[in-house]
Amino acid sequence: MNDLNIYTITSAIADPVRLSVMIYLIRGRASYAEIQQHLEISQSNLSNHLAILVRAGLIRKIANGRRNNYEIASADVAQLIELLQNLQKVPAHRPIVKNIAVARTCYDHVAGKLGVSIFNALNQREAIVYHAPATGPSYFSEEVTLGINAGKTFKALGVDLPQATPSRRKYIYACLDWTEKKPHLAGAIGAALCHAMMEQKWVVRNEEKRVLRVTDAGRAALTEIIDLDFDAYCNR
Repeated sequence: MNDLNIYTITSAIADPVRLSVMIYLIRGRASYAEIQQHLEISQSNLSNHLAILVRAGLIRKIANGRRNNYEIASADVAQLIELLQNLQKVPAHRPIVKNIAVARTCYDHVAGKLGVSIFNALNQREAIVYHAPATGPSYFSEEVTLGINAGKTFKALGVDLPQATPSRRKYIYACLDWTEKKPHLAGAIGAALCHAMMEQKWVVRNEEKRVLRVTDAGRAALTEIIDLDFDAYCNR
């Protein structure tokens, strides 16, 4: 995405249909048929829109025999979509869907009330260090560093910090949650934590691809390791 002309990117997402495709794909990989059914548009129209997004490097096509699947191209693209969702105003008469607000994935890290609560708990336990901006919520990612208790806390959560290499993405940062307007953990460490929680079946995907459900094992583990108050996070 860094190699692309910014005008190519903004032009690609300026169309409402293409933006809808990307918002849909942030839930996870989907087939051509699933996207068409969700958007209810013609095949030729959808094909043109998908081709533009692929050329812009915003989504990628995965060939699977006769069936093509599509997914968001990178964590940077997912953060862009999350940022755009942050900028929209949610009308008071149209509340956010509860399942999405409680726990979901933001590309490959945990978001929603659960993600924000985990972030706060890690900060309180000095597993991470985060200083909120003095002027209020920032729509751009904020710097986070590992705290003095990072090693033992993340190890207990199933995350091997030396193995969580950033590659081309940022190692760790605070991503402003679009439903909570507060930060959740992102970057390579955020992705590693989400992966560990899924591997240990502390969270599982709901019927909707992006929505997460915390299992009994997850509630017990997160309560014991980071003292997460589930009653508080679900009822805020």
